[in-house]
Amino acid sequence: MSTYNSGNFRNTHNQNFINSIDLRCNWDIMREQLMHQWALLSEQDLEMAGPDAARIAMLIERKYGIASRLIENYLLNFVRTMPL
Repeated sequence: MSTYNSGNFRNTHNQNFINSIDLRCNWDIMREQLMHQWALLSEQDLEMAGPDAARIAMLIERKYGIASRLIENYLLNFVRTMPL
């Protein structure tokens, strides 16, 4: 079981669009989709972040340079299209 080290995921923005919201979906399917969509994400990265939208967004921001608030919005929309 992976643990999360909060020191690895710092929010660089003054405001948090999502405050540690767990993405409600099948995490295994979502993790596969995220690794397919964002090739720089490793399975270990996503295991450490877990289904936490803010952590995933900060991870993508760090690896791709896209603002985490945009990624958080993307993640919420992505989850809406997934089967429960």
